[in-house]
Amino acid sequence: MEENNNYPFKKEIVTNTVRLRLLTNDIIHYTFLPNSEVDEIEHQLNHNALFELVDGSKKYPALLDGDDFANVTPEGRKIVRELEPLIPVSARAMVIKQLGQRILGSFYIKYHKPIIPTKIFDNHVDALNWLNLFK
Repeated sequence: MEENNNYPFKKEIVTNTVRLRLLTNDIIHYTFLPNSEVDEIEHQLNHNALFELVDGSKKYPALLDGDDFANVTPEGRKIVRELEPLIPVSARAMVIKQLGQRILGSFYIKYHKPIIPTKIFDNHVDALNWLNLFK
C-alpha cells in the first residue's frame, strides 16, 4: 500500500471523534478527527461503532493514525482499558510522525501495557507490513 491514508475500503463509520474504515485488505483504519476530545461517553460511542463496522466474531488488525491532536480524558483512558479485552482487534499499529504525540503514545504503551500487541511506527508501509502478521 502507498504512504497515504486514502486506502480502498469496504465500509466507513464516522463518529464525533473518529473515522473508522474497514479496508479491503481486512485492516481497520482508525483515524482521530482533528482536535477531538474523547471522554468515556465518546469512547463508548467509538467502541459501539467499531462493532458495527466489523463482524464481532473475528479479530482484525488496526491501523491508527495519531498525528491529529486528540485529547483522551482520564475517564476516557479508563474505559479504553476496561473495554480492551472485548474489542475485535488482534494488533494495533499507531502511525505517529510528530515527536510530542510519539512521546505520549510511547508513554501510553509503557504505562498501560495494552493486552493486544501495540507498536508505534512513523510510516504506514512499515505499520501495514507489521499488521499483516496478525491476520
